[in-house]
Amino acid sequence: MLKRFFFLSFMMSMVGAPYVYSSSSEWWKSLTSKFSSSAKSDKAPAPGEPLAPGSHSSGYMAAVEQGRAAQVGATSTNRHIEGAPARNLEDVLQFEGSPAWVMARWPRVTAGLAELDLQGYRVPLVSGTGPDDLAGSLTYYFNKDQKIERIIFHGTTGDPRKLIALVTSKFSFLHEPTKDPSLSLFQAKWHGKPHSELRIRPARVVRADQPNARFEVDLAMRRP
Repeated sequence: MLKRFFFLSFMMSMVGAPYVYSSSSEWWKSLTSKFSSSAKSDKAPAPGEPLAPGSHSSGYMAAVEQGRAAQVGATSTNRHIEGAPARNLEDVLQFEGSPAWVMARWPRVTAGLAELDLQGYRVPLVSGTGPDDLAGSLTYYFNKDQKIERIIFHGTTGDPRKLIALVTSKFSFLHEPTKDPSLSLFQAKWHGKPHSELRIRPARVVRADQPNARFEVDLAMRRP
C-alpha cells in the first residue's frame, strides 16, 4: 500500500515535466494550437515549442498542481485529485462524456479554456500503476451541444502498446512512416487528410528506476 502511494505521487509529478514537441507536422501545429485559451494568462503551450521552466500556462499548471496534491484527502475519503482510477483507457479516451461527467469524475477541473466555440476541461490523469498506463494532462473540448469534439493528452507511459492497440482498433489509427527515427506516428485520416494523431517518443532520459516513464505521448483526437 505504501509503495502504491509513493508511486502515484511520483507519476502525478510527471504531469509537470516539460515536453519537447516535434514540429515536423504542420497539421499537428494547426490542430493543437487552435485549442489555446484566448486569455494570455491561460495560453496553452504550442506544439513545436520547447517548454522552458515557468513557461506553462496557468491552466496547464493547475493540472500539474492537482497531480502533485493527489494525496490530499486520501486518508479520510480515499478519493484522489486525479479522480477514480480508469480500469481501462476506454473509460477516459471516449467521446460519450458530458461536462457533468467530467466534473463528477475528477474532484478538481480547470475549465477556463474556451476557444473557437469549444469549451475545454483539463484534468490530471493517472490511469493506473502498470507500465502500460498513462500519466499526464488530459483535456476534453465540448461543442455548443455539450458533446466532446476534441480530446488532447500530453504525458508519459512505460509501454505504449496498450494505447496503440486502443487507437488502432477503436479509432482506426494507422502507423505512418516518418523521417524521424525517434518518432512513432499513428494517424486517423478523413478523405486522405490527418484527422487525429498519436505521437510517441522515447523519454529524453530513460532511467531503470522509472520504468513507467520511458516514453512521451502526445495524442490529439477529433470526434470520429
